[in-house]
Amino acid sequence: MSDNLTAWLAVLDQFERALDAADDTLDAEGFEPPAGPIPAELRARAEAVLARQQLMIGGLTASRAHVAREIAALRRVPTGRADVPAYLDIQG
Repeated sequence: MSDNLTAWLAVLDQFERALDAADDTLDAEGFEPPAGPIPAELRARAEAVLARQQLMIGGLTASRAHVAREIAALRRVPTGRADVPAYLDIQG
């Protein structure tokens, strides 16, 4: 097995593990792709990894927008005055 193929297999394994365990993070600052183009026999696998990454990015983008809307709604809730007692009717 060529060094380039071995290096690319390691990169794809790392990406797939990160996608499988969504809370894992990749060290993006330390990422350095292997020298040379990805071998042709890994192209389909790399495209599948890319598609999964794009789906995850879309899901994270939607989640972030939802959280932003929730935070905005919470910020619109008026706060009471500290010098006025607040009561909660639990009897109905």
